[in-house]
Amino acid sequence: MAKIKSFIRKFIGKENTNKIRHLMSFIYYRRFKEYKNKKKILHLLTPTHGNMGDQAIAYATEKYLRENFKEYEILEFYRDEIYKYADTIKMLLNKDDLIVLIGGGNMGNLYIAEEKARRFVIENFPDNKIVSMTQTISFTNDEMGKKELKTTKEIYNNHKDLTLIAREKYSYKIMEEEFSNCKMLNNPDIVLYLSDTFKDNIDERKMIMTCLRSDKESILGNQKEFLLNELKSKYTYVFEYDTVINKYVDKNMRIRELKDMLNKFLTSKVVITDRLHGMVFSAITKTPCIVTKSLDNKVIGTYEWIKDLNYIKLVDNLNFDKIEPLIDELVNLKEKSPINLKEKYFNELRFKLFK
Repeated sequence: MAKIKSFIRKFIGKENTNKIRHLMSFIYYRRFKEYKNKKKILHLLTPTHGNMGDQAIAYATEKYLRENFKEYEILEFYRDEIYKYADTIKMLLNKDDLIVLIGGGNMGNLYIAEEKARRFVIENFPDNKIVSMTQTISFTNDEMGKKELKTTKEIYNNHKDLTLIAREKYSYKIMEEEFSNCKMLNNPDIVLYLSDTFKDNIDERKMIMTCLRSDKESILGNQKEFLLNELKSKYTYVFEYDTVINKYVDKNMRIRELKDMLNKFLTSKVVITDRLHGMVFSAITKTPCIVTKSLDNKVIGTYEWIKDLNYIKLVDNLNFDKIEPLIDELVNLKEKSPINLKEKYFNELRFKLFK
């Protein structure tokens, strides 16, 4: 049966599959009708893929909502479920219920499926307050990017109560210019809400860990292989890792997979990364880290929030001769800067959302 469903989806295409799911979504109402008369937040578009940065965003958002909106029930729907359950959600929603969209780095045309799902929610739920959590925006400066930005602008600006939260100043500036009818906020990536969760376990730190991209956002090219060879020639224990795992991860698996991943950071003496969440996971686990920029401004922009941490070092590139002395400096670091971003940036976020 699963193979037949997969064949049908491929035959009719993803967009037509989503349209059919949307038309049939009302039949699921009975599964959720107990929430009809409850005050609730719909946490929408959460991931089921193995990008653990996105999974951490979903976890941190859920934690933030449960700790700061205690009078609300929280219902989560995955991105791929939104078309399936759209009419059910419409029947469940009351005027004062809140819709929260997952944050991340996918507002734009680089990951167009995520952007189309976000547009779908904003367009189809015009009567409820919608908050798009901490995001990086990136539309390409070509014909396709301009076309998709125009569509996004029309849909976003047509909503009467949409709040967009940028996670760095570059995205905030673009949002401010393009979305004149939306409320804009600037706040750190929501995963930094977990900054007071982990204790430093310096005695357990044994390895140099690399956490380097292999996807379309990588800017390292051939430098990656050269860097790995140089590291392995000098250091005894070099562990190659990535924050993307090749498996389906639902909300029941999320915490287990996140714990497994964060343990890798907690047992590292130094992390070398070009991933935003490689840097963020290092920050919250108090792991010394050398990070370089990515394809867009999200790494540099997020670094601005944590630049006072003496154990996070931003470099222009990962040239081994340049970072070798930094590795030695971080391995021998005696005291690490305190981190408490929750008090500094997140405790008043709810007030700002409803101001």
